[in-house]
Parts: sequence; structure tokens; C-alpha cells
Amino acid sequence: MKKLFLHVGPHKTGTTLIQKFMLDNQSKLLSSELFYPKRFIRIFGHHEFRDRLEDMNLSSNDVDFLNEYAGDVLLSSEDFISLNDRHLDYLRAKFSDTKIVVIYAWRRASSKLYSIWQESIKHGGVDTFFEYHHNHLASPAQSMMLSADLKLKMFCRIFGKQNVKVLDYNASAKNDTLITDFLTILGREPNEKYVFPENNPQAQNRSMAHTDTEIIRVLNYMFRERKKITGTAVRELYTENYARLDQESLGQLKILIQKDTVNLDAGKYFIDQRSEKVITNVYTDNILNYEQPKSEVRITVAKQNWLLEEHVSKFLDKLYASLDELIVNV
Repeated sequence: MKKLFLHVGPHKTGTTLIQKFMLDNQSKLLSSELFYPKRFIRIFGHHEFRDRLEDMNLSSNDVDFLNEYAGDVLLSSEDFISLNDRHLDYLRAKFSDTKIVVIYAWRRASSKLYSIWQESIKHGGVDTFFEYHHNHLASPAQSMMLSADLKLKMFCRIFGKQNVKVLDYNASAKNDTLITDFLTILGREPNEKYVFPENNPQAQNRSMAHTDTEIIRVLNYMFRERKKITGTAVRELYTENYARLDQESLGQLKILIQKDTVNLDAGKYFIDQRSEKVITNVYTDNILNYEQPKSEVRITVAKQNWLLEEHVSKFLDKLYASLDELIVNV
């Protein structure tokens, strides 16, 4: 039976890298009867398809387009992960003659929490690390972001446990085998004919230094309050025009932030221990490449005392002015 692979992410599990690889190798993948359509693409993933699915507004033309291809189809969007039972039941009904196979990349909470918070800052967030994660850490067993088994349980209920594939992201990242492991889940042979994007900076959603993250967080707040500007605009202007910013202010702020940081041992979360036990007990046969994590996870986070230091307001205002001059039609 034809398969529709639904790569659901979640965020910060190499989805951008995988999506760029699929686009770069679309014609080669077709030779192995796997179709990664350019339709529904926004940036690298099928986010437009995901939006239509959330609105439960897939047209007959959308469905026919995917059904017309005789081989397997792969759709990828890290935002699929936010859909609920109702949306996925709708998808299953729309493709009733197709086997839907979910691909979920499992990344432990200890290594994911900071990355997801940092991603929120890239998209205009203003919460500190501690504010952002309070609700998740207060009730970790109810957080689908931290307890991977909650989402896996939903996917299994709708599509059948045998049609849910789990990739151990931590193991793939450690062994530098993310793309080849993903191809294996798809039932395709990794070989030298493919173009690999590991050296392409556009293919990876890279982390920022904690000092830059903190400066952007505060600038997000300033632009939101003064200009009603939200979203990714501030981060994009900051990174794309870094050399044009007030370098003295930038340097002084980084010195102050660096002095006001704390190193946290994030590798001993109870939620990691719980998820490890549940997933390895319940989903053993679903995991492609399980490895028990061994390394400790340490993160560096800025505290907030630096904001009280002398001249901070002056430095921030200069940076704000540098960026404000660059804003056009935001």
C-alpha cells in the first residue's frame, strides 16, 4: 500500500536540515519512488499544508495532487506537532486509502528546553529562560513538549502503533547520522548519490550565543513596546546587520551579561528519567536507533542583574537606534 510519511518534528530536532536535504535531492528521491513535493512549501517545509490541515480546509485538488503520485509521499513540518486528535482524524479520513506513517524525532527534555526557549526569542519572545519554562517544569507529566510519550500515544491511537516511527535524535546527533537514520526510517538506502547539506549554514537552524540571545530578548521587548513590532524582525535585523550596530554598546553589554550568568546542570531532570522509562518500555519496537544518553547537559543562562548596571539603558538605546534606522515596512 502507498505510504504518506508525516514528519512531525518536533522543533529543535534537525527538521530544517532534513527538509533542506529533501529539497536538494528531490529528483534523486523520486528514483527511489519517494516524492517530497514543492507544493505547500514555505521556507523548506510543508507548513502551508499544515495550516490547511489545522483549518480542516484541504481541497479535493490538494488531496488529488498527493494521491496521483503512485509511490510514497513525504510531508514535513515541525508545526505538525501542535495539531490535535481532531485535525489528525480529518487527515486520516481524507487519505483513507493510504497508509499514514508518522516520523517523530525524540529529543530529551534536558537538551531541548533551552533550545526551544532560544527559538522563542528568535521569533520575538521576551520571557526569561526561567519564566518561559516554569509552567512546563511545574507540571512536566502534562507537558507535551517535555513528555514525548503523550504525543506518541495520540499518534498511535489515530494511525496505529505499527505506523509510528521514532528516531532517537540525541543518538543521531551524537553519531552525526541524522540524515542517514532518517532515510533508513523511510526505507531508502543512504548512498553517495545524495547531496548532503551539513556544511550549508542555511540548512541548519543554528543556536545563538547566550549573550546575543539575551540582548535580542530585551530588544524584542523594546520594539514591541515602542513600535508594536513583534515576530522575527528584530532578530533578523540584528544578525543580518551585526557589523552596522553600535559596536561599543554591543561589547559593553556582552561583558555585563557574561558576568551575570549561571551554569546549570540540565541533565538530571526527573522528566527525562520518566520519559526514558515509558518510551523504552512501551515503544521499543518503534525506535530505530536507541542509545541510552550518557553525557551531562550543561547550559549557560543570563540572570537579570545586568539590567541594573550603570549605563545599560544608554547602551540598549544606542542599539535600538541602530536597528530602528534599518527598519523598513515592518
